Amino acid sequence: MQLIYLFVIAILNSIDNIGVGVAYSVAGIKVNLAKNLIISFLAFLVSFLASLFGQFISNYFNDTECSIISMLLLVVMGIRMIYTSIHSKKSFDLDNTHVRELGYKEALSVGIALALDDISSSVSSALIGYNAFMVSFPYFIISLAIFFSGNFALKFITKLNIGNKPTIFAGILMIIIGISQFFD
Repeated sequence: MQLIYLFVIAILNSIDNIGVGVAYSVAGIKVNLAKNLIISFLAFLVSFLASLFGQFISNYFNDTECSIISMLLLVVMGIRMIYTSIHSKKSFDLDNTHVRELGYKEALSVGIALALDDISSSVSSALIGYNAFMVSFPYFIISLAIFFSGNFALKFITKLNIGNKPTIFAGILMIIIGISQFFD
């Protein structure tokens, strides 16, 4: 059950990553395996370090205080996801037909930017006692899968015209998970 919880948190946090993967597909940018591994490793590394930090600070708080901090981090993150989604004005050039490959510098900067979104949930998960590796591993797997599946998802997303609804839904789920964590 713990692994399912950690994957759900990682998926919810990866909505932005999915958006980036789709955006790259729309823009005709290919993310090859080496660059995908860089992005995924950065997601793992940042999450792992944040989890270690969460474990460290959990030594100074009791279980109730850790649950409250964890809940607040997840709720704030969910609110931020909803707010950002409602106020963002993303547009993609659907007529861009040339294909180019993502460069190493861009892979590093994208990987770091996307990984920074994972910090609060990693700290939060560690605060309630999850192992740092187990918190970080789902981010690696999901990040790796996102860029591989971006081209396939694009076909359906453009037909459905769902816009920012997945991010809003993910934000709501993040808030619910945060609040429910307090009552466990």
